[in-house]
Amino acid sequence: MTGVMLTCRKSSIVIQQQQQQQQQQLQQQQQVQQQQISIGTERGANDSVAVLSEMLNMDSSASKQHTSDILRSSIFEDIPKLACLISMMSVCLNTPHTFSFFPPLYYIVFLADAIVTIVFLIEAIVKIVTNGLITYEGSYLRDRWCQFDFFLLTLHITSVLLNAYELICLWFPHLKWHYHPWYGVIRAPRPFIMIRFVRSIVRFKLPKNRIQQIIKRSSQQIQNVTIFFMFFMTFYAIMGVQLFGRMDYHCVLPGTNISNVTIADLAIPDTMCSQKGAGGYECPTNMECLKLDMSAHAEGFYGMFNDFGSSLFTVYMAASQEGWVYVLYDCLDTFPSYIAFFYFITLIFLLAWLVKNVFIAVITETFAEIRVQFSEMWQTREITIEDSFAQKLEKTEDGWRLMAVDAEKINPDSAPKPLYWLVRSAVFQTCMMVMVVLNAVINASFVYKHDASDEPRKLFYYYIEVGFTIIFNVECLLKMVALGWNGYIRLHKFELILCIGSTLNIVKPLYSMNLFTYFQVFRIVRLIRASPMLEDFVYKIFGPGKKLGGLVVFTMVLLVITSAVSLQLFCYVPNLDKFRTFPQAFMSMFQIITQEGWTDVVVEILRTTNESMVPFVAIYFVGYHLFVTLIVLSLFVAVILDNLEMDEELKKVKQLKAREETTCMRTTLPWRLKIFEKFPTRPQMVELRKVSGEFPLPKVRQSFTKQFAEDNTLTYSFHSEESDLQRKQLLRSVGRSFFRSSVTVRQIGQLSSKWTISILIEEANRNRALFLDSNQFIAQLGQGGTRIWGDSRYHNRSINRPVKLKVVYEHLKENGDVRLADSAPKNDLKHGEIDIKALQQKRQHAELTRNRIEEEIRENHPFFDRPLFLVDRDSRLRHICHEIVYAKYMPDKIDSITGKQIQQRYKQLHELIGLLTYLDWAMVFFTALSCYSMLFESPWPTTGENLIFNNPYLQICEYMFVISMTFELAVKVLANGFIFTPNAVVRDVGGVMTLFIYITSVIYLIWMPRYVEINSLAQMMMIFRAMRPLRIYTLVPHIRRVVVELCKGFKEILLVTTLLILLMFIFASFGVQIAGGKLAACNDPAITEREKCFGIFEQKVFVTRMEVYGKNDNELHPKIWVPRVWTNPRNFNFDHIGNAMLALFETLSYKGWNVIRDILWMRQGPWAVVFIHIYVFTGCMIGLTLFVGVVIANYTENRGTALLTVDQRRWHDLKARLKMAQPLHVPPKPAESAKLRIRLYEMTLSRWFKQVFAVLVVINSVTLFIPWNVEEEKNSYKALVFMTGVSAIANILFTFEILLKMIAFTVRGFWQSRRNRIDLLITVLGLFWIFTHFIMALPASAVGGPTELKEFTYTFGYLVVILRFFTIAGRKTTLKMLMLTVVMSMVRSMFIITAMFLLVLFYAYTGVILFGMVKYGQAVSKHVNFRNAKEALVVLFRSVTGEDWNDIMHDCMRSPPLCYWKKGVSYWQTDCGNYFGAIIYFCSFYLIITYIVLNLLVAVIIENFSLFYSSEEDALLSYADIRNFQQVWNIVDVEQKRTIPVRRVKFLLRLLKGRLEVDPNRDRLLFKYMCHEMVRLHNGDDISFHDVLNMLSYRSVDIRKSLQLEELLHREELEYIIEEEVAKQTIRSWLEGSLRRIKAQQNKDNSLIAHLRPFLNEQHSMHSMLQLNQMNAASNLQQDQPQQLGELLDNEEEELIKCKSTKRSRRSSIPELVGEAAKKFIFTGSSSARVRGVHSAQSVDRTSFREEKSVKSLLSTEKSIAVTRDEKRSIKGVQVNLPASELPDVEEWNEENVSSDVANFADRRYSAESALLAVNEFSNDAISFTGKLTNTPFTWASSSVVEENAHVREWWSKFNVLILS
Repeated sequence: MTGVMLTCRKSSIVIQQQQQQQQQQLQQQQQVQQQQISIGTERGANDSVAVLSEMLNMDSSASKQHTSDILRSSIFEDIPKLACLISMMSVCLNTPHTFSFFPPLYYIVFLADAIVTIVFLIEAIVKIVTNGLITYEGSYLRDRWCQFDFFLLTLHITSVLLNAYELICLWFPHLKWHYHPWYGVIRAPRPFIMIRFVRSIVRFKLPKNRIQQIIKRSSQQIQNVTIFFMFFMTFYAIMGVQLFGRMDYHCVLPGTNISNVTIADLAIPDTMCSQKGAGGYECPTNMECLKLDMSAHAEGFYGMFNDFGSSLFTVYMAASQEGWVYVLYDCLDTFPSYIAFFYFITLIFLLAWLVKNVFIAVITETFAEIRVQFSEMWQTREITIEDSFAQKLEKTEDGWRLMAVDAEKINPDSAPKPLYWLVRSAVFQTCMMVMVVLNAVINASFVYKHDASDEPRKLFYYYIEVGFTIIFNVECLLKMVALGWNGYIRLHKFELILCIGSTLNIVKPLYSMNLFTYFQVFRIVRLIRASPMLEDFVYKIFGPGKKLGGLVVFTMVLLVITSAVSLQLFCYVPNLDKFRTFPQAFMSMFQIITQEGWTDVVVEILRTTNESMVPFVAIYFVGYHLFVTLIVLSLFVAVILDNLEMDEELKKVKQLKAREETTCMRTTLPWRLKIFEKFPTRPQMVELRKVSGEFPLPKVRQSFTKQFAEDNTLTYSFHSEESDLQRKQLLRSVGRSFFRSSVTVRQIGQLSSKWTISILIEEANRNRALFLDSNQFIAQLGQGGTRIWGDSRYHNRSINRPVKLKVVYEHLKENGDVRLADSAPKNDLKHGEIDIKALQQKRQHAELTRNRIEEEIRENHPFFDRPLFLVDRDSRLRHICHEIVYAKYMPDKIDSITGKQIQQRYKQLHELIGLLTYLDWAMVFFTALSCYSMLFESPWPTTGENLIFNNPYLQICEYMFVISMTFELAVKVLANGFIFTPNAVVRDVGGVMTLFIYITSVIYLIWMPRYVEINSLAQMMMIFRAMRPLRIYTLVPHIRRVVVELCKGFKEILLVTTLLILLMFIFASFGVQIAGGKLAACNDPAITEREKCFGIFEQKVFVTRMEVYGKNDNELHPKIWVPRVWTNPRNFNFDHIGNAMLALFETLSYKGWNVIRDILWMRQGPWAVVFIHIYVFTGCMIGLTLFVGVVIANYTENRGTALLTVDQRRWHDLKARLKMAQPLHVPPKPAESAKLRIRLYEMTLSRWFKQVFAVLVVINSVTLFIPWNVEEEKNSYKALVFMTGVSAIANILFTFEILLKMIAFTVRGFWQSRRNRIDLLITVLGLFWIFTHFIMALPASAVGGPTELKEFTYTFGYLVVILRFFTIAGRKTTLKMLMLTVVMSMVRSMFIITAMFLLVLFYAYTGVILFGMVKYGQAVSKHVNFRNAKEALVVLFRSVTGEDWNDIMHDCMRSPPLCYWKKGVSYWQTDCGNYFGAIIYFCSFYLIITYIVLNLLVAVIIENFSLFYSSEEDALLSYADIRNFQQVWNIVDVEQKRTIPVRRVKFLLRLLKGRLEVDPNRDRLLFKYMCHEMVRLHNGDDISFHDVLNMLSYRSVDIRKSLQLEELLHREELEYIIEEEVAKQTIRSWLEGSLRRIKAQQNKDNSLIAHLRPFLNEQHSMHSMLQLNQMNAASNLQQDQPQQLGELLDNEEEELIKCKSTKRSRRSSIPELVGEAAKKFIFTGSSSARVRGVHSAQSVDRTSFREEKSVKSLLSTEKSIAVTRDEKRSIKGVQVNLPASELPDVEEWNEENVSSDVANFADRRYSAESALLAVNEFSNDAISFTGKLTNTPFTWASSSVVEENAHVREWWSKFNVLILS
């Protein structure tokens, strides 16, 4: 704050100085000052809503026009603002119905409009005079906002003229001018003046380029998603037209005139029907099924599929999940049920749950983008000062701690200290919180009984309220005195407001008027401050007030504008009472936002509208609903998620914490195993039989004796992990035969004792080698390996010994260092750096500690790890059970010959089969079979034939389930134990639930009661049995993981539930205060007094929703006699807090709130409606979005994606995006000789060709806009023939497209693309349809043949066109990516959907038991009932969508005397429901399924949508880069096999462009690393498309920022290994070339060899040998350079493959490679010389063979060197140890040094030092051969040698000492 003020002061001083110096720059400096001030005022605007407001405002003050002094004056700015408000008010009042209440208001409105018009006109004139009209760039008509103002001015002038015209028509009737009310429609755009008002009030200055970028990106994404939504809408509209068509069949009385149907002709209620045998509802015998001739106005528009427009309207309304079930029931009555169920269930799932939620993903990603774009700006500007949350560091008894600063400690001097400490004490605050709770409970405890006792009790409660008010006022005074006025106001504003309001409330007249009751009931909000957890959660959820407050203001402004616009559009429509006044229009538009009954509102408006205007009115309301429900309501979710988003640094901290939690294991055992620690230790003791000696031996532990005498059985350690399972299977297969033939070793004498001791010593030495130098470990392996492993006795000691050494061997580091990591803490870690080794050591330590404790208990307690304390640990029965339990299908098949993984087709199916063990799969099958049989259990019919105790088929399935589960649990208990074993069956909640399901199933099977009363133990047992589907939760790990993820977020969900319950309690208490006992009325609307409400009257019966003759006629409408009753409304009342809470809970789902609104309006007046509107807005729009936000946030946090930083999230999305990418399957271009094919090839791949056929697909789909059926021929035969003809022509053109592609691509190339195959299939089907329809069906029907064939061809034809319609998604990239998003969401949410279905299945079974025989009512009917589980599933699916679930609940709450019941009857013998059971059942179901589980789908969609929502700027690899790679891959993969040989990788990398481009000249090391990585990872085999793409993705990102810890470690290790192996390969290539040249030189220069041979035989000097070799190398360099260069280039690829295929068991480091190469070179040469000296008659070929053998031994990757026995003897005593730290670095050979040292090379002395030094200088990197293929002469002899340094000389001196010694 101070920084900003100082900045402003400095800037003002600068401005004053500049004004004195330069008067001409005055205006520019003022603009700079305004910008600085605006920057200072927006320091707290770090919210996304502010940016959205700026998007709407677009910064009008940034216009560069010259403003005059008049325009800058405050009066000129304030008057237009006031004029905007006056204009808005006049528009809202300007309706005929409003004027009818107060006629003079018309003149007031006219005068206000005239004044406002004059003000705006003067403003426009001043601006035009100041800036010009259109001449200059900043002129009036060139500024966009001035253009908007001019448009509003024109509307005001027109409105004033229209009012004047109306007055002239009234005052001067003799002029015979006619005024029509609908002329006032011209005022409809005037409410947009609120935009100008908001723009003048709220001003933000943000960088325009960033705003434009966000607007462009978000609008593009919203446009794409809208297109995607319209794609599915069109698909379902077309499907509806073809599947259902004209549904006009109704059950009517015989003799009904189908053109003039009356209400007396219809069934009660009106029912659709189908002909006999058609699969729908058949009318009763006294009625007939006729097709009625009804207009769209009469039918009501909604539910019609007559044509494409009607179907599209119906589909959209059904996708809003409002009223869709009634359309479903009409379709069920007309058509077979499977068609209607398939259509509507998929429509709800795809459109309502998946596609529409993509809008939430778009808005959320837009907010995330806004947060990222403006994070830097907001971080620098935001200054938050919270006095109440200040902290300071204080030293306490427990050390230094952060303590809260008590700002109130500085209390005024006049305040006494005891009073201050009293107010601050916890006792005082606790007492006040208790008083708050007591006040709320007492106020809510009032119950209205509708008798004379209500008034006295209400007076008593009034005095109690007065007492509480006095107590809270005293508290307020005490705090004022103790804290002072400033301190009190700063901390307790809310309490002061409550005290003032509640004090006014206890005034007797005001108390009865309930004007200040809000302050009384809102006291309970103070409890939030009492709970720190709840308070922190509230601050976290709502965040800064500007975010949610700005969004609420935006929503209210939008609502006011649309209400005023709709008011002016429809206030003149006759017979429409929804828009007569502004409050009515506001309520109607608000009801559309809430979606409750919005279809009825729209249908009523459409029915009263002129027929020609119906499409425009429908588009208006559908567009408004689409905007407010998909975008505005998504903004609330986005704001909540934006508040829940964590800071980047906090994400990293939480990542580390989460990783530490997963890394660290518990060091203690679970409570099940700790029980053994309570018992005394009783180890198993063994008595040894003495062989010799006179002294008895004591008993020893059996575990000690097992070291010397091993049993023939193998001890298993039972684990459920897959890796352990595979290892145990291997040990079982290998170990059985081995142990059976093994001999038990016994202690028999002194030699055996010595042998045992020596073995122990060697094992200790070997273990000690792990902690010492690597070379010592290697030496011990070489010395002791042969004897130890060759001894059979040692095999009897341990079968796992070689495995252990192998594991140790594999863990050796690349440079040979096997020392353990330094366990000391590192103090030099950078900020934010993670000590990985510390985490690993912590985990290892925890694991060792836990294993040690477990082993101690296993040894000391003989009953530990013994199932049921009876089965022995190593018993054969347990082994058999273990094999049964853990037998599992392994999807990864390994080739026994090559050891590689076999590539399988349908890999996902194999992985699915391998997901569970065979036993679990069997139990899933038996559980599913049992659940399927339970679907047929039903109390209906009343004969009881579908009850389980009467149906043997159902009993068979029950017995099968119980027997199979008995076997499963028995086997698992015998294998793993019951409770007190490490892997017990009952070890968590899942095990408890499994045991509970089993026990209840067994009890019910044994009991199987035949008499089940309501709320009896038997009914409870049946409900427990209904939990059987939840058994699958514990069997399938993925479903279990979904439940675990939900339970992890239970804390936040519980907090949100607490907040909503608190909100409901506040409004319920308020409802009891204002509406309790006042909503009861007589069911006869004509009676308004309770005393007159008696007798009977005629009540109308609901018949139909259609507008038919007699519906509004009291005489013709059917009626029945009913008694008059004074009662509350059917579904709700506010007589006590329980009913009020229930009513508000129903309202929380938007259901029934409009009924409460209407009844409150009728009973209490208009002001009572405000209460329910406020509750709906706060509770539903904000409260319900809390559920969405919290569930999404918890889902992403539990999956780990919420903790990812921006870079990590982008990498996560990139991997998923690459996984979706596939090869293009575009065949190669034809040869140049095939001119025709080339032209066709280019034409078929051209853009215009694709666009033409995409348009043709759309035209083909348009032909389905009318129904294709035989009945349609009677209505529009010509149109139907035309449509089918166009479709046939389109199919023929598609045939030509296929033929052209086949010619251009060849048949084989065409067949490679899956899309081409689909197109070919659809085209063939289309040709078949053309043949059958036009050649067979039409001629047959023309001659009077049967119509069955034509019906078939029509059906087949529209199915072909619908299939063709789906190919649009493949032709447009945007639709394709969004389709992939939806498909991936469906795949990833498969287990979520499965979990939801299983839970719904449990509720369905329970519903049959509780409400199976409930009699029909308002909601329960033939379509809505719980007669069996299948019907219950339909009801629950309807309830999931929220479709009138509360009405069903109230029907199921029916209890005596409203139903038949007597004591002792079973639940299937009564038609009653269950009052409390229905409340618990439906409320819990709606809360769990709708509020929690369905929001998981939204979370999955948001997670997957981020893959699609990527731009070219922020994506690591954009779609263009991936497309470039696909094209290059298509060039390299000529055979289109999706794999290429590894040798083609280098060519593929050279062809890449863009971000993936790798220049072999500049990035030759990177190029070589990438090639070698492919070779190493795939063993030289063929590599796939995704292999190369993944490698490129790793190389194109900064792995330290983008990768998470585990993946980063793995990747860094891989890259380190690749770098070392490339370096080794480079040196190896040079050594091989050098030794080949040496061999060639020795073969050519025999005279030189013969001359030196005696010298070599007599003297074995090391220096002489090195001189010989150096001379040979120097003489051969210049001669063989071109040949060796060619050989290296030719064998480059073979070396890459050979490097991997001949992989050694232990990789050597670079220094060791040089050292061993030198040893081989020296000793092989000397040995050869010695042999040649002894056997001088041997030929030169023998010598060359020996030397070739030494070369091969140098290049081999085996650890031992292949030498002869003589050579072994000659080098037996020599051991060379080359410390890695003392080796010189092997540097790359630089080309610049080649020419500079050529002259010095010949003069160099060939000493031992210079020889090996030349090796160092001669190591030119092989990249110079692979990366640069040039023809420049490259002289090997020109490699220079730098001067020897002291370090190298010292190293060689030590080396020579070792050799010569």
